[in-house]
Order: sequence, then C-alpha cells, then structure tokens
Amino acid sequence: MVHAWFDVSAGVAGDMLLGSLLDAGADAEGVRRAIDAVAPSAVELTWDVVSRAGQRATKARVGVRVDDPPHRTWRTIRQLLEDADLAETTRAGAAAVFARLAQAEGHVHGIDAEEVHFHEVGALDAIADVVGTCEALRLLGVDSVSASPVALGSGRVRAAHGDIPVPVPAVAGLAVGWRTVSPAAGAAEEDGHGHSHRAPGHCRPAAQHHERPAELLTPGEWGELATPTGLALVRALASTC
Repeated sequence: MVHAWFDVSAGVAGDMLLGSLLDAGADAEGVRRAIDAVAPSAVELTWDVVSRAGQRATKARVGVRVDDPPHRTWRTIRQLLEDADLAETTRAGAAAVFARLAQAEGHVHGIDAEEVHFHEVGALDAIADVVGTCEALRLLGVDSVSASPVALGSGRVRAAHGDIPVPVPAVAGLAVGWRTVSPAAGAAEEDGHGHSHRAPGHCRPAAQHHERPAELLTPGEWGELATPTGLALVRALASTC
C-alpha cells in the first residue's frame, strides 16, 4: 500500500500539487500523455526547480498553446474525460474533482452544476492540473490520500465578479468540513505560488475561472492561499484531514 500525504498548511493550488508529485518521482511523460488525451495539443506542461523560503521545490507550469480556447461547461469536461484514453482510476479521480468544483461554483452563482462554465485559460489550467495530478498519483502507485489542515488566506481580492473576500465563496464552500488554519502574522513573505502576499501593491490579474491567485486589494494581508481547483483536488482525493 502506498499512501500520499499533502502538506497544505501554507495553501494549495492545482499546480502546487502537480509539482509536488513530479518532484516525488511521477513519470512526467506519462502525465503529459494523460493531459494531452483530454486536451489534445492545447497545453504544454513544463517544470523547473525553484527556491521557496530557502528550500528547493519543483514548480509545474502549464502553458496554453491555443489563441482562443473555448468556454467549457462541467457537462462538456465530463464528456472529454469519458472519451479520453485514460486509465480508469485517473478518469474517475478527475471526474470526482470536477464534480466537486462544479457543485461549489454552481452553488455560488445560483445555477445547476451541469451549467457551470470553466472559462478560457482557467479551464485549460484546471484540466491540466486535475488530470495531471490524478495521473501522477496513479503512476506513483498511490492507494490512499490524506492532507493537513489548509490555509485559506485573508483580505479581499478582485475577481471576475468584483471585489470579494478571501476565502472566495467557492473556496469557502469547498472548505466546509475540513480543518483550516490561518498563517501567523509576520511569517515568511513568499507562499507556495512564489508571490509575496504581504507586500503593498501586490497585483495579479485573475482568470475567469481562476486557478491563479487573484489581485490582492488589501495590502498587508495574505490574499488567496487556496484556489478552487487546489481545494477541490484535496476534498475529492483525500479521505482524511
């Protein structure tokens, strides 16, 4: 039996989980093939070694290859997963993650989960991170997953629908039933995304369905430490906190 434990006490995003599994030895070419099976020639997965708080880490990067990617509903993504040449465990895991994400986003926007749109680059980011993470776990032979309490962040951010609090509503919904922690004031300034969340004037444009931290509007706060896709992966794949 192989068990994976994710330390998400400093936050979580899909690319962080994927990077950690590549660092743990998951076959990168196998991960690439799985992503390409769902979104053929649409994204490019690369990675490199970075330093965070003086420690070595692997950073996964998803590059979009298409100029005008279409919007995709959860119904469309589910069909892509069903049609793709994937291992059944990877397909089932990815479908469970997107179902969690669509349910949370649908509740926030007051629409049926089937109709939730994963817009433009955000959809391709999410597909690569979710499918890549699920395939990496399979390639590593992981049988079970658990994770630490998760840091959600603080402050207010500018998202597609305006000025909203952290955690953003979808993340708040996904966090119900899971233990959360608040980073201590004065802690290390760089988070796992490689951005300073305490520096005045921190700015990061948000994707429509955002998988990258949104623009921080309240200097001195941490901003977004957990993204919807990252927390959906934890909640769908991890059985215990």
